[in-house]
Amino acid sequence: MSGRVKLAAWLSIYCFAYPGIAHAQQQVVGAPPEAQNMKLVGTSDLQARSAYQPTIHHQGDRWIAYIGHHGGTDDIPSPVNPQTGKAEPNGTSIVDVTDPSQPKYLRHIPGQEGTYEAGGAQMVRICDGKALPKGDRNAVYMLRTFGGEAHEITPTRIFGNATPASPFWYRARRTGAPAA
Repeated sequence: MSGRVKLAAWLSIYCFAYPGIAHAQQQVVGAPPEAQNMKLVGTSDLQARSAYQPTIHHQGDRWIAYIGHHGGTDDIPSPVNPQTGKAEPNGTSIVDVTDPSQPKYLRHIPGQEGTYEAGGAQMVRICDGKALPKGDRNAVYMLRTFGGEAHEITPTRIFGNATPASPFWYRARRTGAPAA
């Protein structure tokens, strides 16, 4: 036998003879959480929406979390937003995490209607306007997906009466659509 065939034969025998070595430890429902070099200091229920690709951004004297959500589920396609009392498709949550032990849910921006990957606004990215060649230096821009069909840009102002809790659309561009 060649060297490669012998190696393959020995590896096969090893894997079949010792199958327990390759298995991960079984997870047990209700077992205490495990952590290494970290601890839980606070939580937010995010209005019972999924969390995908959260981004933390320093705005003024605050730390703001922008959290993208997958579309809804078959059972709950559009959860109720307790701040508005209306059912809204999953989109983007904005949470003040300056005090991580007491996060403050600021706003939910609805996304594309739809379930799972077809809806929501899973990806979100943040950029200070001063980092953009033609950006408003006093704005923070949010780029997010709109379901599976487009991207859109939203600045969140942090001065005067406007805050991350009150973002407004600024020339929202969607793939295939003209600028507003």
